[in-house]
Amino acid sequence: MSTGHRVDRLPADGSQGEGEITVNVFYSAPEWITLPLFTAGFVALSLLLIVAVRSITRRTVTDSAQWDRVLGYTSSSFSAFFGILLALVAVSVYANYVDAHQSSADEASQISALYRSAGGLPQPLREEMRTAVTDYVHTVIDEDWPAQRKDRVPDASASGVDDIEQVLDAFDPTTLQAHARYSQLLATFDDFVEARSARIDATTLHLPIMFWIVIWIGAIINALLIAMIDVKSQRMHLIMGGLLAVFVAMVMFVTAEMDHPYAGWIAVGPGDFERLLDTFGRP
Repeated sequence: MSTGHRVDRLPADGSQGEGEITVNVFYSAPEWITLPLFTAGFVALSLLLIVAVRSITRRTVTDSAQWDRVLGYTSSSFSAFFGILLALVAVSVYANYVDAHQSSADEASQISALYRSAGGLPQPLREEMRTAVTDYVHTVIDEDWPAQRKDRVPDASASGVDDIEQVLDAFDPTTLQAHARYSQLLATFDDFVEARSARIDATTLHLPIMFWIVIWIGAIINALLIAMIDVKSQRMHLIMGGLLAVFVAMVMFVTAEMDHPYAGWIAVGPGDFERLLDTFGRP
């Protein structure tokens, strides 16, 4: 069962709000641009906090031993909770990604079964079924997936489902063997529709905004605690804080990249459907 949350679908006119546009810009940009920019910005913010807070700390702290003891206890407790939060969020996002990939694979498997089972239909229904299935796969690759990469719920392939159903409705079995094949075809079609719905629903999976607010607040608090450490060498202080900021930034970036299963650098692609076309043979 998927552990994600759903967002509202886009309006019928295809318009996007400011939030959707921002998300699309982030996920459409190449990773060799977004990853360095995000990491550099996060590290720069952390280093600025160290420079700003360091001078205040050194002026106000009179008992270094007591300060280090209290700060060490606070940092240890916070790091444990913040680490657990990041781990749980990363696992949840990865589970959504795996669910989306599995839904795509299941749909492709059921489509392949429909194509093979069409061999038991009489002509011209056999050819009509295989044509309808092949056209559906083309629509998924050429229209559904580009929409999903933009975090839009796709609907272009819905007509292809209707075409396949119409071919099934046109078949009138007259023998027990034909009835058995027809029942199997109907069961496969039902499984295909269910898998398609799961694949489309995965487009709307993402973490609630409150999770990201808590993560950002936690990251800032973590940087502040590092900045409040009473280190004599400013260079050592900056190096220590910068290295930790790099790791935290990369964890947050990877989590954000997987947060939308079909968009971004780490995304589910239409490879399963493209391999189907290699099996079917392109027109």
